[in-house]
Amino acid sequence: MRVVIKQSAETRTGISVVKTAGAIDTFNVLGNRIHMIDSVHCKQDVLTHRWFGDVFDEEIKEILGGHFVDAFIESKCTKILADLSQWSTSWDGVNDFLRDDVMPRLAAAGMRHLAVFVKREMPAEDDANRFALERFENAIDNVNASFFSEQEALEWLRTRR
Repeated sequence: MRVVIKQSAETRTGISVVKTAGAIDTFNVLGNRIHMIDSVHCKQDVLTHRWFGDVFDEEIKEILGGHFVDAFIESKCTKILADLSQWSTSWDGVNDFLRDDVMPRLAAAGMRHLAVFVKREMPAEDDANRFALERFENAIDNVNASFFSEQEALEWLRTRR
């Protein structure tokens, strides 16, 4: 069953949000999927979210500060797996927002650990992304952004309580 949670005209950035069995997809104003919240690992207490393509800072803020936090609370998970392996956007413009707004809300909702994985081979032009991830990891406790595969990140999360 497909349920529209938010229509493009109802959001600041023009994103639309659709819920299907086991997932919540976010589409940009052009209709391209830019984010997915996936419950595939919820039985292991891990909520997964995946980013796709090019995403603007304001879209990231609207997604993470809005329906992502709501989905995390609803999932009752205590761990998050973030898949950045399929996108090309830098976190640098949203790190402060994540640190000051989203992460405290997730922590208050019961988040204990966050694992981030990226593509292994990042071109030189992605150095800003690498540095942004390091800054994010260093600024926030219980975050590990050093993984290159979903399996590695999940293994790390499984060893955390």
